[in-house]
Amino acid sequence: MKQIAPLTEVEQMTLTEAYHHHPTFRVRQRAHALLLNHRGYSMARIRELFEVQHETVSRWVQRWEAEGLVGLLDQERSGRPPILDEKAEQILIAAVNENPHQLKRAHDHLQEKTGQVVSRDTVKRVLKKSLMSTSVAASLASTNGMRPPLSGIVK
Repeated sequence: MKQIAPLTEVEQMTLTEAYHHHPTFRVRQRAHALLLNHRGYSMARIRELFEVQHETVSRWVQRWEAEGLVGLLDQERSGRPPILDEKAEQILIAAVNENPHQLKRAHDHLQEKTGQVVSRDTVKRVLKKSLMSTSVAASLASTNGMRPPLSGIVK
């Protein structure tokens, strides 16, 4: 049975805080698993409780021992590259700010300016990512655009 090295009082408090208050579920789950391991729960029992593979629990323990609290965070993942770059997204958002009721016009404007052909779903994803939904865009038109325009994507 693999056990983590005995935790100091500070480490126990840190893991307890992460378990109770971290905004990411996966970090809370990993902190909880480490606390249970520290209390003597076997890897097999933790695996059953969290319904994960044995290797997953083992990896949590190894990363804790190697990296500490940082090891509980998700690692960067590769993913699909974005369809639109930041400049193209800003062009689209500016077009929507000018004509909130005219998403097709904004879509066409984007294609004209960048030469990129994107789907309507991509337009919606960009607006959602920029915290502007299509309904917000439509409501802007009905309020004569009283809301200040979005200046860009919040990163």
